[in-house]
Amino acid sequence: MPAKKLPPRFPLALTPTPILPLERLSKRLGVEIYLKRDDLTGLLETGNKVRKLEFLVGEALAQGADTLISCGTLQSNCCRAVAAVAARLGLRAILVFKGEKPGTLDGNHLLSRLLGAEAVYCSKAEFENVGEIFDRLVREVEARGGKPYVIPESGATEVGALGYLVCAQELAEQQRHGAPSFDSVLITAFSGGSQAGLLMGKELFGLSAEIIGIPIAYEAARVREYVTATITKAADRFGLGLAAPKTIHLLDGYQGRGRSRVEEAALATVVSLARAEGILLDPVYTGKAFAGLVDRLSRDPREFGSRVCFVHTGGVFSLFPFRKSLSRQIDRSP
Repeated sequence: MPAKKLPPRFPLALTPTPILPLERLSKRLGVEIYLKRDDLTGLLETGNKVRKLEFLVGEALAQGADTLISCGTLQSNCCRAVAAVAARLGLRAILVFKGEKPGTLDGNHLLSRLLGAEAVYCSKAEFENVGEIFDRLVREVEARGGKPYVIPESGATEVGALGYLVCAQELAEQQRHGAPSFDSVLITAFSGGSQAGLLMGKELFGLSAEIIGIPIAYEAARVREYVTATITKAADRFGLGLAAPKTIHLLDGYQGRGRSRVEEAALATVVSLARAEGILLDPVYTGKAFAGLVDRLSRDPREFGSRVCFVHTGGVFSLFPFRKSLSRQIDRSP
């Protein structure tokens, strides 16, 4: 890989992750559908965040950091993964959560606190200026003689995107050793950092598949802008010898009412896939995105080619805060 200076990569993820066929769903929809099981990259560190953290934490350790500072919603997968990695490596973790301190800890938030992360709670308005909170926490850590390293929400930086550049390299290697060759690879898009990484890897390692993001919070134009900016920053900083593609493929229209609001279609998809294939999605991220994929394939089974791969980016612990909504959906399902 041509590069000026990549940050050191600290091994955290259990890779390569397997590629599994969804046989019953494929038969129903008339197209071959596979999952790349990035929900199996670890236990507490599971999901796409740990791939990003291999580079983010690698850079932090190279800088001598002893404290990781990050942020997210109460059910942030990234915050939980940061807390887990910090506990594994003996680092301090400080997490800024959007929302009031809950009376009962649940899901990812329960795990983040169980793993020893310190919590700072703030209002939605305060979270809009989370950089100011980061600055204050950095000063406090430094005043006590510590060395902080800030990880933005979702690990969404050009450094974090390298985790999915490596995922694309892994996928190309799996295909060279007998894995199916895909027409399309689809991934959930919050900020778009993981899609940016896959697009860079596609260029560098010769993946033939179309890389498609499915936005679950922001409108496609915002995600597309972020993907382009991230690829440009990474290429310039690390000397990757590539440019952002002119066309960045996104399936718009499946955001619902925002990241934290979950539509019935996503809940129904979570229940349906669990029963049909024994696979657990989460309602906020992969459930929404996979519901969008199924919707499009039900209209046109060949829209994404004859063989499709969905990258399962984890989030199983987010199921539990949706126990009431899921219980109603289960009662309605045959």
